[in-house]
Amino acid sequence: MFLESKKAHMAVIIGCVFYSMNGLFISCIHDMAISPVVFYRLFFGILFLFIYIAARGKTSDLRLKKKKGSLLLQGVLVVACMLLYFTCLKITCVSIAILLQYTAPIYVMLASPFLLRERIGKESIAALFIAITGVFLIVRPEGGFSEIEFTGTYMLGMIAGLLSGVVFAALILNVKVLKEEYPELAIVFWPMGIALSLLSPFAFEVSRAVLYSNLKVLAAFGIVSIGFGEIFTIIGFANLKAQTGSLLALIEPVSGVFFDIAVLGIALSLETLAGCALIMSSALIISLRDSEKLPEKIGEGVSGHL
Repeated sequence: MFLESKKAHMAVIIGCVFYSMNGLFISCIHDMAISPVVFYRLFFGILFLFIYIAARGKTSDLRLKKKKGSLLLQGVLVVACMLLYFTCLKITCVSIAILLQYTAPIYVMLASPFLLRERIGKESIAALFIAITGVFLIVRPEGGFSEIEFTGTYMLGMIAGLLSGVVFAALILNVKVLKEEYPELAIVFWPMGIALSLLSPFAFEVSRAVLYSNLKVLAAFGIVSIGFGEIFTIIGFANLKAQTGSLLALIEPVSGVFFDIAVLGIALSLETLAGCALIMSSALIISLRDSEKLPEKIGEGVSGHL
């Protein structure tokens, strides 16, 4: 059980690294609005997922069971989260978009005791406050929030980012509900398929010439973020407490900042780097907490059989 928990931790972290490449792909896509970009990202991602599932002989995992309403809700949440996130990404920048979306652990921690009966531990609260401080340091403008004008396009981007965090929290919580009925591959595939059908009208909002010029990037975008990213993160979220999964997912902002520096050449302040360090610290606290508790439970189980 301890080993399985470690695998779930690593799955979330690996998935978040793949997701943090979103900004790189967005920066390479030209002359396309957000909605068609999200549609074709989903199209190529789902195509990859189906080939992967068929190659592994796991198509039986896609059989529909109960909780179809929760699957539909997950698909709607996927669409809302993507549109809000990419709107923020286009208007602001990679770091702000990622970090505003990852205010999600706040909402997960507030809701999970009521919806999932998860207990809030002291370590979780400490990790949450450390992570919030990290988010504040990275998002905060040089002159403080008092200098932000609460009008204009930039503020709309900030609001979209915060709303994407609320929706992302709902996604994480709903994964735990779906896990009671469906295997991970079904939890990945069906909501993405629902999201694709909801966004299908936007497929024709781009000319053939523009689509062809962006086709390779869109295909890679879908395979990396929806294919690899979604598989790893859903496996992790489904097998961890919602609070743990949401806090570990804060690795994505750190990866996003790294890609900002290494690939896009974006200069980052000391406050941003300090925020990254705090976020990493919060993830470490959660990982160490789980590492200590699981062996205790295993020990108790072994002693109970002696």
